[in-house]
Amino acid sequence: MRPGRRDFARALVRTLGAQGTWNYRSYTAGGLTYALLPLLHRIHAGDPVAFRAAVERHLRPFNAHPYLIPLAVGALARLEHEREEPGRIERFRTALSSSLGAVGDRLVWQAWRPFCLLLAILGFSLGLGPWAAVLLFLIPYNAGHVTLRVWGLRRGWSAGLRVGAVVSGSGLRRMARWLTAADLLLLGTVAVTLADRLADGALPAWTGAAAGAAAAAAGASWPGLVGASAAALVVVGALAAWIPR
Repeated sequence: MRPGRRDFARALVRTLGAQGTWNYRSYTAGGLTYALLPLLHRIHAGDPVAFRAAVERHLRPFNAHPYLIPLAVGALARLEHEREEPGRIERFRTALSSSLGAVGDRLVWQAWRPFCLLLAILGFSLGLGPWAAVLLFLIPYNAGHVTLRVWGLRRGWSAGLRVGAVVSGSGLRRMARWLTAADLLLLGTVAVTLADRLADGALPAWTGAAAGAAAAAAGASWPGLVGASAAALVVVGALAAWIPR
């Protein structure tokens, strides 16, 4: 039986606690299976043997980024609905686990979270109060990860076995690259803005934009830690040149 909207809504809410049962033996398999249960109940309605086999299958080790687990939930539920061979589902789970972990780490931990944090710091340095700055971090960050979860569940169900192509060609990697450049742009701007406040406005108005643009260019040319180090050097150089002695 095909799951309904209520089943998908319950599965989506359950993905919020996907890391609640994380352990070194099965990783996020418990959270994945817990989120899958409303869908598996509907798909295997009237067949307790198939339902039990599906639950046991998905309790095997599985690890992925928590915000992309809905993508796995949708895709695995689709395979169960289409009565794919258990061995094929297991191989699919293994392949999906590694790809979702790598893409999710780069997109969220290395790009989206720093972006929201730097945005809040910039707001605070420009005069926002502490609580307003906290909200400037929390609201965009949570809106982003909830949107990613909703998109993941819908896209996983629609793609099924083709979800690997969705991960590699959906724009997630491109989004991570753009966010990394934006992080470095904000980093340069924040550093000079804070320095300008410490220097009582002695820095030229264009310094923040120039340092931010240089940092973004460095990040685009040397991605990862090398780019971040180069960006930091650009910012330090700008500060050394303009802070009054």
